[in-house]
Amino acid sequence: MLNLDQLKTLFSFVVAYSHNPRISTRSLHENYSHYVNRESTIKLLNFAKTNEIIIGPRIWCNSGCDIEIYENIDDPLLLLNELEKRPEVTYVTALIGYPSVICFKNGASILKYAEPIIPSYLARKNISEISLDIEGELPSDEYPHGWDEVDWDVYRNMRNPSLSFVKIGKKLGLPWYVVKAHFEKIIQDCKVWICLYPRGYGSYQQSYVFLKTKYELGLREELKKLDRTTIIYKFGDTIILHLFLDELLQNTVFYDLKRKGKIHDLHVSVPLGWNSAYW
Repeated sequence: MLNLDQLKTLFSFVVAYSHNPRISTRSLHENYSHYVNRESTIKLLNFAKTNEIIIGPRIWCNSGCDIEIYENIDDPLLLLNELEKRPEVTYVTALIGYPSVICFKNGASILKYAEPIIPSYLARKNISEISLDIEGELPSDEYPHGWDEVDWDVYRNMRNPSLSFVKIGKKLGLPWYVVKAHFEKIIQDCKVWICLYPRGYGSYQQSYVFLKTKYELGLREELKKLDRTTIIYKFGDTIILHLFLDELLQNTVFYDLKRKGKIHDLHVSVPLGWNSAYW
């Protein structure tokens, strides 16, 4: 169990990664850690990543992400096993409820928006306290126009931004400084995919919530007040929330928001299984 100082430090690390996914452990220690001894900082960071308290960082851009929604499938886990073998599939989840399976794959640019929400420390709200008052649509994640072939090669090989420019350069047959220049170009069009789960990824009750609302911006602001990451997606005019709950009954907040007319077309489901790869 992590103490408050350790959690505060890890939260600071996540914020730092979100601004600079290549930040060094030395900089994390010197600028954000409560420890005096650098080895203690390294040990805490390794513990957080091994136990999936911190997941990432990775970089992501909307380079053509399609979503397939499967309904009324008798055996969602069987379909998951089939789908995850397809080379174009990047992430797939089998569910109890609606829908039966969510599949993200390379293809048409169906996905309009995706973000792992950086939470608050300490939490400013419990999920059951979420309210919606700010209207507005989430901005679309634009396709990165103007990238050349080397930009795409660097992107595909440096989704993990901590990798060495020298190592990637050798793989691509390029000088390290060319890789660095292209990385610094493409990062401007990318989001940093970094998640924080104070109790560890597997310690929460997970849920997927589908909804439509005119309060998309307000919903994003509310999710930033929680103490753990929520992943938010948008395709068409539908929002998908990947939630990490203390108990599934916390989903009732969305039924309350539906009764108030704040959201509609609500569907709630529970994941049965998923493949292990993050984008």
